[in-house]
Amino acid sequence: MELTLEIRGIYATALTRLFLDRGIGVASPPSEVMAAQVQNGAGLPARGSAGVHITDIPGGQGVLIRGSEEPVGLVVDAMKATLRDLVCRPAPDQGVAAEFPCLAKSVLDDLRNTALPTVFNHHRLSLIAPESVDLVEKRDLAEHPERRESLSRDLENALVWGTYRNGAKLKIEHVKLDGPILYLSEGEIIEVAPDVRQVTLRRGEFRGRTTYDGLHIPKNHGDYAVTVIREGEWFYKHTYCRRHGALIGTYYNINTLVEFYPDRIRYVDLEVDVVAWPDGRVEITDEDDLRERCERGYIIPELRDRAMETAHRILSVAQAGRDTSPDP
Repeated sequence: MELTLEIRGIYATALTRLFLDRGIGVASPPSEVMAAQVQNGAGLPARGSAGVHITDIPGGQGVLIRGSEEPVGLVVDAMKATLRDLVCRPAPDQGVAAEFPCLAKSVLDDLRNTALPTVFNHHRLSLIAPESVDLVEKRDLAEHPERRESLSRDLENALVWGTYRNGAKLKIEHVKLDGPILYLSEGEIIEVAPDVRQVTLRRGEFRGRTTYDGLHIPKNHGDYAVTVIREGEWFYKHTYCRRHGALIGTYYNINTLVEFYPDRIRYVDLEVDVVAWPDGRVEITDEDDLRERCERGYIIPELRDRAMETAHRILSVAQAGRDTSPDP
């Protein structure tokens, strides 16, 4: 089947490159550079009878793919083959909502860079300050492509890491594989380590259940958690304590790589977790939930395997009594 896609939104240039590389035609390429490449034979011209429309989802964390079932399936398969942490959810009218976690955005950044000057973390930073990103790319990176790494790091420091201060509040945006977004109790920043891209939070006033998830231990007034989050890890760690510091237990959330924003962190939860009790017991939880989500097509098997590998690695380190904060 010959496909023609119409792509609009912040991911248009990157996705155009992705699909052209896979032999899928794109109508009205989103940039002059990309249009010239298509006309010069670097990509396939737009043709075919099966139309698929791709637009941003609200919030900009991915795209909505709409069309008839078979061509939409082919488009999703092409994306899954390239974006290894892609999360796909059913949408109305035979559509698919595709979320781009951290690694997917990174691949799309590099694809966009083949057509236009693009900083690292372009798509995430564009959700924060699109004008600033556009200025750096057009004014500085276009003239000095060899400075891509340093310009990118300076921009991220200005928009994200430079905004973090001890005592400031940071939200935790916990995105479930099937779509709901849970906002965990926000934390107060108690330590920022930009050199290793790590933030430590102190959290209290826990929401939701009357017991700690996984640990099955009652919550008491005055309890708190120390939460350590590092860029580039497939998990982060909560250490729960009573008011005077007695250890309640430790909870390791397995997730896609955390994305840092000025007011929050965001990730997609991968269902499986590791919990550890003060008496030395350690357990992996919710494996069946992860398998079920994979079987339903929300994620590819390789991402499921990555989550389980991470859980077993943490389990082994914790059982040996070694520190697991945050890179076992």
